[in-house]
Amino acid sequence: MPAKLPSTGLGNERSEWFRGHFDAAQEVLDLCASSGVPVTGKRLADIGCGDGIIDLGLVIKGSPAELVGYDLNPVDTDKLLAEAKAEEGITELPGELTFVQSQPERIPAEDESFDLVVTWSAFEHVADPEALLREIRRVLSADGALFLQLWPFYNSEHGTHLWEWFPDGFAQFTHSDAEITERIESDQASDPGWGAMMLSEYRALNRITLDDLGVAIERAGLRVVRLKLITNDCFIPASAAGTPLSTLAIGGVQLLAVPA
Repeated sequence: MPAKLPSTGLGNERSEWFRGHFDAAQEVLDLCASSGVPVTGKRLADIGCGDGIIDLGLVIKGSPAELVGYDLNPVDTDKLLAEAKAEEGITELPGELTFVQSQPERIPAEDESFDLVVTWSAFEHVADPEALLREIRRVLSADGALFLQLWPFYNSEHGTHLWEWFPDGFAQFTHSDAEITERIESDQASDPGWGAMMLSEYRALNRITLDDLGVAIERAGLRVVRLKLITNDCFIPASAAGTPLSTLAIGGVQLLAVPA
């Protein structure tokens, strides 16, 4: 386990980002624990690990034998450690935690390498969800489990991921792509690079629905055994008329799946 010092805190929006993701690890652990899925001493993988904050939380809070975080982009471990020191007083990253750069829909690991695969807010960005789910099934042990969190689904209130510019939500129904682009590019208060990145993310979203996800999971050779919907009270714009209410109201999901 890593050494710890008294927390000092980052004291800005990055601090909120760190805390939100570090604490999200407990949501994973709680759902697994209440479903009889062990974590302590097990082999874990995180698919689409991003900056690795959730992985750090999982190792510290869950004590797995190992956790490998996979992402298309290399994880900046120096930044992760600096933020972990500021927020949690951690002076070194756990030896059980490693990061590996992966390819789209390809996990560089042997068959049945992991007892638990975790993925958090990644699957709305995956170009071919079924292909990646097949890879997850391949690297998952016969008695293993997949924890998948997806938030937000594209048709839900904040499905564009652009709440910074459209806090009222449902911009995908109330604004054209040209209007969305114009608002973000004309924003003088935000970093232009950030706006450009978020526009790129928005344009690449796969627009999967919960039912689509369920079909992809089944086709990949997995079976959902636990389902927790993420919903909220929202006002539906007239421009969304005709859209299935389930796709508007279901903001996200946490689920557990096992080999079929």
